[in-house]
Amino acid sequence: MKLARLLSAAAAALFTVTALLASPAAATPAATPAAASAALAPTAPKYFTGMGYGPYNIAVEGAWSSAYGQAVGEGYATFRCSKTNGPRVIPIGGDGYYQAVVEIYCNPAPPAGSGQIVGVHSGKCLDVKGAGTKDGTPIQIYQCNGTDAQAWKLEADGTVRALGRCMDVQFAKTENGSLIGLNACHQGLNQKWEVLPDGLLRSVHSGKCLDALGWATANGARVGLWDCMPTATNQQWRGSALGT
Repeated sequence: MKLARLLSAAAAALFTVTALLASPAAATPAATPAAASAALAPTAPKYFTGMGYGPYNIAVEGAWSSAYGQAVGEGYATFRCSKTNGPRVIPIGGDGYYQAVVEIYCNPAPPAGSGQIVGVHSGKCLDVKGAGTKDGTPIQIYQCNGTDAQAWKLEADGTVRALGRCMDVQFAKTENGSLIGLNACHQGLNQKWEVLPDGLLRSVHSGKCLDALGWATANGARVGLWDCMPTATNQQWRGSALGT
């Protein structure tokens, strides 16, 4: 009888210790959904490579799914991703099986404080052509459409940014008509701008202003540098990105 009581007590103690070790209270509290989302929010563009295996169509589909799945897992929205390479498909063995490799490029959401820059003369928005991110992508005016290609932010360092890159006087030129494009940010003075009281954007590098060249108003019209003329409405810009 005494032995039975001792075995019973030992079993109860063992059960208690096991329950304590397994208790959720002993685990680190899980992050809230909001905190997890903030931790995942990307701040820079990124490439993702996906691979798939199987019959041709399944291999290709699996590769795209893999690439987009990685992007979503790191907080990128799929509509901010574009296909940049592939599918590259090679046979594996001789039984109709393949390996497919693809690549996508994803942009983060525009940072807080981003907004449109609208030309007073044209009523159209400063726009990155085709939402491209390659160095030298033209900057133009285009019908305002609320896309990331028109979401600009004037940063404290004087750069004007969209799609994680900077508005740039191409090749650091200074003459009238010098074109504006999108380039990787490098802190050069040809990427620094200052907002003047009349809504002008003046290039620190040249002292000239952002101008809808030729007073153009059509979609796709280029912007460039020109001598600053405060009363010229094709040099006047408004919008939430500029706080006006």
